[in-house]
Amino acid sequence: MENGQTSRIRRKRLIARYECHCCRKEQQFCWTCGCGFQICLRCMQENQWGISGNSITWICPDCGELRGV
Repeated sequence: MENGQTSRIRRKRLIARYECHCCRKEQQFCWTCGCGFQICLRCMQENQWGISGNSITWICPDCGELRGV
């Protein structure tokens, strides 16, 4: 990667704001789907029975897209 590209990616990660769609709290990190759905680790663990069958992938409850953990 070029130096400019690396700094752009790092800046994007620093600016990112996460708000869990389940608990509605601002978080430091959320699993995020391309449709915009975000879920924090605590809510993911609480709802794993309905979102993930194997702890490796999860299904977005909004759009049904299969996502990797």
